[in-house]
Amino acid sequence: MYKRELKCKCYMEALEKSIVSVEMVLNRLVQIDSKKGVFDDSVLIKDKTKTILDLELSLADLCILLRKMSENLFIQIDKELRRDMNSIIHSNRFEYDQEVIVYSQKGKEEVDLNGLLAFCHHILSTDKV
Repeated sequence: MYKRELKCKCYMEALEKSIVSVEMVLNRLVQIDSKKGVFDDSVLIKDKTKTILDLELSLADLCILLRKMSENLFIQIDKELRRDMNSIIHSNRFEYDQEVIVYSQKGKEEVDLNGLLAFCHHILSTDKV
Protein backbone atom coordinates (compact mmCIF):
# COMPACT_ATOMS: atom_id res chain seq x y z
CA MET A 1 0.00 0.00 0.00
CA TYR A 2 2.88 2.38 0.72
CA LYS A 3 4.08 2.27 -2.88
CA ARG A 4 0.63 3.21 -4.19
CA GLU A 5 0.37 6.14 -1.77
CA LEU A 6 3.80 7.36 -2.83
CA LYS A 7 2.83 7.04 -6.50
CA CYS A 8 -0.37 8.99 -5.88
CA LYS A 9 1.58 11.73 -4.10
CA CYS A 10 4.02 11.98 -7.02
CA TYR A 11 1.14 12.20 -9.50
CA MET A 12 -0.57 14.89 -7.44
CA GLU A 13 2.63 16.95 -7.30
CA ALA A 14 3.06 16.58 -11.05
CA LEU A 15 -0.58 17.57 -11.56
CA GLU A 16 -0.09 20.73 -9.54
CA LYS A 17 2.99 21.64 -11.60
CA SER A 18 1.13 20.98 -14.85
CA ILE A 19 -1.80 23.15 -13.81
CA VAL A 20 0.53 25.98 -12.83
CA SER A 21 2.28 25.65 -16.19
CA VAL A 22 -0.99 25.89 -18.15
CA GLU A 23 -2.21 28.83 -16.08
CA MET A 24 1.09 30.68 -16.47
CA VAL A 25 0.82 30.35 -20.24
CA LEU A 26 -2.80 31.55 -20.18
CA ASN A 27 -1.75 34.55 -18.08
CA ARG A 28 1.02 35.27 -20.56
CA LEU A 29 -1.55 35.35 -23.37
CA VAL A 30 -3.59 37.91 -21.43
CA GLN A 31 -0.46 40.01 -20.92
CA ILE A 32 0.36 39.89 -24.61
CA ASP A 33 -3.16 41.01 -25.52
CA SER A 34 -2.90 43.91 -23.05
CA LYS A 35 0.25 45.15 -24.83
CA LYS A 36 -1.58 45.86 -28.12
CA GLY A 37 -0.81 49.40 -29.18
CA VAL A 38 2.20 49.57 -26.88
CA PHE A 39 4.50 47.26 -28.82
CA ASP A 40 4.88 46.65 -32.53
CA ASP A 41 2.31 44.19 -33.88
CA SER A 42 4.97 41.95 -35.44
CA VAL A 43 6.63 41.48 -32.04
CA LEU A 44 3.30 40.69 -30.38
CA ILE A 45 2.28 38.24 -33.12
CA LYS A 46 5.55 36.35 -32.79
CA ASP A 47 5.29 36.27 -28.99
CA LYS A 48 1.64 35.18 -29.11
CA THR A 49 2.37 32.43 -31.65
CA LYS A 50 5.15 31.03 -29.45
CA THR A 51 2.96 31.27 -26.37
CA ILE A 52 0.11 29.40 -28.09
CA LEU A 53 2.59 26.64 -28.94
CA ASP A 54 3.60 26.58 -25.27
CA LEU A 55 -0.09 26.28 -24.36
CA GLU A 56 -0.56 23.34 -26.72
CA LEU A 57 2.39 21.50 -25.18
CA SER A 58 1.48 22.27 -21.58
CA LEU A 59 -2.12 21.13 -22.16
CA ALA A 60 -0.95 17.92 -23.84
CA ASP A 61 1.35 17.27 -20.87
CA LEU A 62 -1.54 17.87 -18.46
CA CYS A 63 -3.88 15.57 -20.41
CA ILE A 64 -1.35 12.75 -20.58
CA LEU A 65 -0.85 13.02 -16.82
CA LEU A 66 -4.61 12.90 -16.24
CA ARG A 67 -4.89 9.81 -18.44
CA LYS A 68 -2.10 8.13 -16.47
CA MET A 69 -3.89 8.98 -13.23
CA SER A 70 -7.08 7.48 -14.64
CA GLU A 71 -5.31 4.33 -15.83
CA ASN A 72 -3.89 3.90 -12.33
CA LEU A 73 -7.41 4.32 -10.91
CA PHE A 74 -6.58 7.47 -8.97
CA ILE A 75 -9.32 9.47 -10.72
CA GLN A 76 -12.39 8.92 -12.87
CA ILE A 77 -12.81 10.95 -16.03
CA ASP A 78 -16.23 11.43 -17.61
CA LYS A 79 -16.82 10.85 -21.30
CA GLU A 80 -16.84 14.53 -22.35
CA LEU A 81 -13.65 15.35 -20.51
CA ARG A 82 -11.93 12.25 -21.90
CA ARG A 83 -12.97 13.32 -25.41
CA ASP A 84 -11.48 16.78 -24.85
CA MET A 85 -8.27 15.30 -23.46
CA ASN A 86 -7.89 12.91 -26.39
CA SER A 87 -8.59 15.76 -28.80
CA ILE A 88 -5.76 17.79 -27.31
CA ILE A 89 -3.33 14.87 -27.27
CA HIS A 90 -4.07 13.67 -30.81
CA SER A 91 -4.62 16.99 -32.57
CA ASN A 92 -2.58 17.86 -35.62
CA ARG A 93 -3.51 21.55 -35.44
CA PHE A 94 -4.15 23.68 -32.38
CA GLU A 95 -5.67 27.17 -32.18
CA TYR A 96 -6.35 29.48 -29.29
CA ASP A 97 -8.33 32.71 -29.31
CA GLN A 98 -10.09 32.89 -25.94
CA GLU A 99 -11.00 29.20 -26.50
CA VAL A 100 -9.15 26.08 -27.53
CA ILE A 101 -9.93 24.62 -30.94
CA VAL A 102 -8.15 21.51 -32.18
CA TYR A 103 -8.21 19.76 -35.52
CA SER A 104 -7.68 16.05 -36.01
CA GLN A 105 -8.86 13.30 -38.32
CA LYS A 106 -12.32 13.86 -36.85
CA GLY A 107 -12.23 17.48 -37.97
CA LYS A 108 -12.64 20.66 -35.93
CA GLU A 109 -13.35 20.21 -32.22
CA GLU A 110 -13.82 22.77 -29.46
CA VAL A 111 -12.30 21.93 -26.09
CA ASP A 112 -13.82 22.98 -22.77
CA LEU A 113 -10.66 24.46 -21.26
CA ASN A 114 -12.49 25.89 -18.25
CA GLY A 115 -14.04 22.50 -17.52
CA LEU A 116 -10.68 20.78 -17.81
CA LEU A 117 -9.02 23.23 -15.42
CA ALA A 118 -11.95 23.10 -13.00
CA PHE A 119 -11.66 19.29 -12.93
CA CYS A 120 -7.94 19.55 -12.21
CA HIS A 121 -8.47 22.07 -9.40
CA HIS A 122 -11.16 19.82 -7.94
CA ILE A 123 -8.69 16.93 -7.83
CA LEU A 124 -6.15 19.12 -6.06
CA SER A 125 -8.70 20.48 -3.62
CA THR A 126 -9.56 17.01 -2.37
CA ASP A 127 -6.81 15.80 -0.07
CA LYS A 128 -6.88 12.39 -1.63
CA VAL A 129 -7.68 11.20 -5.10
